[in-house]
Amino acid sequence: MIARTQFNFMRQQIGIFMLACGGLFGASSSHAIGTDAGVNISNTATATFSVNGATQTPVNSNTVQTIVDELLDVVVVDANSGPVAVGAGATGAILQFTVTNNGNGNEVYRIIAEDDVNEGGFDPLLNQLYIESNGLPGLQIGGDTPYVPGSGDPLLAEDSILTVYVQSDLPPGLVQGDNGDIQIRAIAQTILDATGGLDNPDDPLWPVPGTSYATLGDGGGTAVVGTSADINALLLRTQGRYQVSEAVLSIDKTAVSIVDPFGGNTIVPGSVITYELALRVVGSGVAQSVQVSDVLPAELAYQPDTLIVAGVAEDDDFAPAGVDNSGFDEASNTLLIETGDVAGGAADIVISFDAAIR
Repeated sequence: MIARTQFNFMRQQIGIFMLACGGLFGASSSHAIGTDAGVNISNTATATFSVNGATQTPVNSNTVQTIVDELLDVVVVDANSGPVAVGAGATGAILQFTVTNNGNGNEVYRIIAEDDVNEGGFDPLLNQLYIESNGLPGLQIGGDTPYVPGSGDPLLAEDSILTVYVQSDLPPGLVQGDNGDIQIRAIAQTILDATGGLDNPDDPLWPVPGTSYATLGDGGGTAVVGTSADINALLLRTQGRYQVSEAVLSIDKTAVSIVDPFGGNTIVPGSVITYELALRVVGSGVAQSVQVSDVLPAELAYQPDTLIVAGVAEDDDFAPAGVDNSGFDEASNTLLIETGDVAGGAADIVISFDAAIR
């Protein structure tokens, strides 16, 4: 009785432990599940026996070998936090997407963008696709890789995530609230090869989930079309949206020069960095009561009397109150600049200042 009670207690504890592990380590639906494509599974059975009480040599069956097939599954997600605000006639507007290989093998994917998917909205003018390649958040022109579908299509390993940027221009004459969408889809190279280049799920010949292609899978097995290709709930494509605002403000910050204590440009204690902020408003409206703040990190010391706003030197204090609206707040190590109302399409407001490395 004592032994059974102890066993039941242990079984309960094991159950609790497994539930806890399930919460911590349970598989996510956003990741590939299962054995990698191309793995050769070998399986052999063994029989043991005796004759007249004497143990005989075990007998092995033949070995069955099975190559795991590749499941073609990819998920494309709109990575923008809602519609991206743009101004009429804006150039170089950016949408961001992620492409995740949820299959169990390595697969090349062709990324296709379409700008004519709008009903009742405007069509953005698709300019260029970029693939994230330098590890810095957001599109970096000159740092991330320009991409042309069909040329240098990316190879995605199992569970890998690719960030894709779409750069578009917007037509003039748009008004507040107008919407324009860009559709992105990712098509497996295996499907392109097997179907003679079919890349549009709206085509009546598009393969349904479960369609298989012998010998075309990663590792030499069969490739099988996964559920992300289901035309009724397509996960391999999505849409991002531009939405027109009468006034859209952007600000870019750059370090335009560095002078070290030795007259060079190394970044050492005592080096002085000249920063430049470019404030821009696009659209047909007015950005009202524009305020800019720049909180300097503890490693930087603002250099007195170096603040320049739109070509005009500003002093560092805020006196008299209500007249001098730009300056440096020592207590918070923060530069504060008020530019007032800025009309869309006006020249950039350039702000510059110096800061030294402590």
